[in-house]
Amino acid sequence: MDIKTANKTALAACISTLLAATSANAAVIYQDESGDNLHLYGEVGVGGHFGARYEYGEFFKDQTYIDDSFATLGVKGKNGQLFYRLELDYERENWKHGSGDMVLSIDKMFIGYALNEMHYVEFGLTDTAFDDYDKWGDFTFDTTVETGEAGDQDATVKYEGTYGAFKLGTSYSYNAKSSSGSLLGDIVNGYFGYFGDGFSAVLGLEGRGGAAGESKYGKQKLIGLGMRYSVTDNFMLGFNGYLEDEDIAQSKTPTDITDPNNKTYQYNDYQTLKRKGALISGKYEFTSRWEMTGSVNYEAFEEWDKDSQYWDTKEHNWGKDRRWATLGLNFKPTPSSIIALEANAGEAAQAAYAYARVYF
Repeated sequence: MDIKTANKTALAACISTLLAATSANAAVIYQDESGDNLHLYGEVGVGGHFGARYEYGEFFKDQTYIDDSFATLGVKGKNGQLFYRLELDYERENWKHGSGDMVLSIDKMFIGYALNEMHYVEFGLTDTAFDDYDKWGDFTFDTTVETGEAGDQDATVKYEGTYGAFKLGTSYSYNAKSSSGSLLGDIVNGYFGYFGDGFSAVLGLEGRGGAAGESKYGKQKLIGLGMRYSVTDNFMLGFNGYLEDEDIAQSKTPTDITDPNNKTYQYNDYQTLKRKGALISGKYEFTSRWEMTGSVNYEAFEEWDKDSQYWDTKEHNWGKDRRWATLGLNFKPTPSSIIALEANAGEAAQAAYAYARVYF
């Protein structure tokens, strides 16, 4: 089989999320004279969290090392004005309420249509619009402030458009779910961004309908902002921040206890909890292979505050807010691989994060 490097198309600007970081390395399985094609791409990563701190509520189990190995295999292609993608992920469910097992799942499965060179829509299982830019101002990989937008969702319709140096995206997801499978209700999500040569900024918004008694998650409103500024050709600074109001049920009533291992509940007394977070991040490229990253982080949840009526009644050793710093070193042996180490100081959920990834 003849394997060739992928050619750029005239529609690349409006489908940048479809042709993501792996595009430069994707193998062209098929391509005809009209530009229709099929690409195979993927990723293999091994690594994890060292010095994990279970009390921070980010991991599935109380142990010093949390494995974060990960693999992706996908195909994507173009058929006339239609674009399609099927992506499988094999990852460990190591987050809070996760199983801790390695699980194979369909991460993306959608069909998109290019209306013209500047406007694009897609339908199916895909990432919500703001998910593409929620870490825009963060140059670190894993150990910093998380915006908490909806991520990948079934039954999603998404639009993206390019208007000169500006870009707009919006999406609607029907009956969305959390990573643990809890109902979230319908979600509307979007962003508006400016992408200049030396400066860029993206504003994101999200609204959630809530699960109306079927899960603890009620309505939600989220606003996020990410910015990047190139100080020099080698040195970049970034900012990321978010504000969130989320309704969380304060009580629940059993409705079916037939199966003790699978009880069902009616969730009640939804109250709005306020959360916020921000970081300042930087990246310096020594060479094409070596770069250093860093960030200073701040996060505050109302349920951490002992003086709040919605305190979760846990004695958090970081108080009502937490602050920490991250310093990372990245080595790229080849253009399609990376070995990274991030160390943390302060009130972080882990002491360090390390991994090696190869993209193809």
